[in-house]
Amino acid sequence: MCYVTGPFRLSGADLFHWRRVAMLREFLISLRTRCAPAFVRLGYRYAAVACVGRAARCAAAWAPHQESSRRRILTAMAEAPADRDTAVILGAGPCLDLPMAELLSRFRRVLLVDIAHPPAARQLARRHAAIELLDYDLTGVAIALANDGTLAPPTPSCTVCQDDGDVGLVISANLISQLPLVPLRQVDKRWPNTDLPAYARAIIRAHIDHLRGFDCPTLLIGDVQRRVIDPDGRVTEMEDPLFGADLPVGEMEWDWTVAPVGELSNGWSIINRVRAVRIDRAYCVAS
Repeated sequence: MCYVTGPFRLSGADLFHWRRVAMLREFLISLRTRCAPAFVRLGYRYAAVACVGRAARCAAAWAPHQESSRRRILTAMAEAPADRDTAVILGAGPCLDLPMAELLSRFRRVLLVDIAHPPAARQLARRHAAIELLDYDLTGVAIALANDGTLAPPTPSCTVCQDDGDVGLVISANLISQLPLVPLRQVDKRWPNTDLPAYARAIIRAHIDHLRGFDCPTLLIGDVQRRVIDPDGRVTEMEDPLFGADLPVGEMEWDWTVAPVGELSNGWSIINRVRAVRIDRAYCVAS
């Protein structure tokens, strides 16, 4: 998730210079981010680059969340069947929340699945033959939304990698609350009478159904609550990033300071509550 950003304690010429530098950096990242032209037009590359930029600016604030994500992935990885040699990472992004060294030592193939692959993921794939970058829309609606001839909001659905019998671990990596965002903007523009929260829930539920289709340890890490905090430390707004969709009770939850003080204007901040859920256990897929 990306919000209005900037080091607002700067002023005048310094602020103008910082913004120019940030814009140039994100422009260069954009040029090196792999994304199909049709999906670029929908806004997927822009969203990916914006999040990479925020991750760099907020590296210290994001570090505990990334470490918690890596620990939960390692716990799930320990239960991967010995005869399965492939890990699937859905929503890999720049791989900052993934224990890449451990994944590469355990699995013969590590499939990084995303609609846009930023430079960090592409560099990893160049360095390690075991890593494959798969360009997929994990909502199943982007191709239809990119087609001007589509007459109604497309139905979400995805089965990527479900037919691969070598898959021994599946991770949905801080993805689920992000999946509806670009489709909602497109649907709102083209079909303004659509029930947008219901459409978002359909996308989220389709993702959970996708995860339920695997017969191996399947871990979902995702936001379940968003708190907006004013300069005095008071929670002024509580948002549901899942639009009312339900997630099972998780094995662990923690806070993620998505936008620390200084990232937003006038001392405001945003903290997300993150849940780690073993989908294969929650829905008894493996039994």
